Amino acid sequence: MKKHLAIEFSRHGASFVSLRDSQIDQEHSVVFHGFQAQSVKDILKHAFAEQGFLTADFDEVTLAWNTKQSTLVPNAIFAESDAVSLFQLCFGDQIATDEIDYNRISEASVVNVFEMPTWVKSFFVIKFPRIVLQHNGTHTLRRILDSNAFKLKATLIINEGFFQLSIVKHNQLQFYSFFDSQSAEDVIYHLMFALQQKEMTDEGGLIELVPGMGKDEVFLKDIQTGLEKIRELSKFKVNFVLDFIPKAQQLCV
Repeated sequence: MKKHLAIEFSRHGASFVSLRDSQIDQEHSVVFHGFQAQSVKDILKHAFAEQGFLTADFDEVTLAWNTKQSTLVPNAIFAESDAVSLFQLCFGDQIATDEIDYNRISEASVVNVFEMPTWVKSFFVIKFPRIVLQHNGTHTLRRILDSNAFKLKATLIINEGFFQLSIVKHNQLQFYSFFDSQSAEDVIYHLMFALQQKEMTDEGGLIELVPGMGKDEVFLKDIQTGLEKIRELSKFKVNFVLDFIPKAQQLCV
């Protein structure tokens, strides 16, 4: 029986999910009050001390770093440049160069360039030397392209303060971006705008709502209710996918 620890980590908090043969076994979440390194490490150390399942012997350990500073670059362009230059082109030079990283996503022929604090990497690598650390967008894209990717599908990862929107169709990635959001109306507005710009509102398809860090099912339900009132989206089905992120991590080991 294969045991996998899937960690979702953001500036808002962390989620730990233990899976046995793809079935969720145990889970635990913590919330950060600010993102000072020592304070966060203390919270994590307490969680590892109090939650016995976190010290089990896992076959695989993965971490999805959930931040909105992520951009996708075609393989050919990445080959002609480098992660630091491409990240700074998109987000400026406020992030230390040693905190800029990237993941190759062969399924979409792109490279995901993002930032990740070095202390986060070192904390988890020391605890789990074989851990696979990747951006949450990388895990998301692998999962949405892994199944049901021929018909139009929009996947929204809803976090505290922002959400990630990915759209696939005909087994190809059509859209990937992040938007700030404080309300269900913000999420609905940006989704509608993206679908309208792509001229996809009349096609119908699937909208997946996924809870990320800091948002619960009540907030997602508000989004669903709002979407179902929009006549232009009458051909779309709206689904909740509550275990999306931990199960997506299983595709990255």
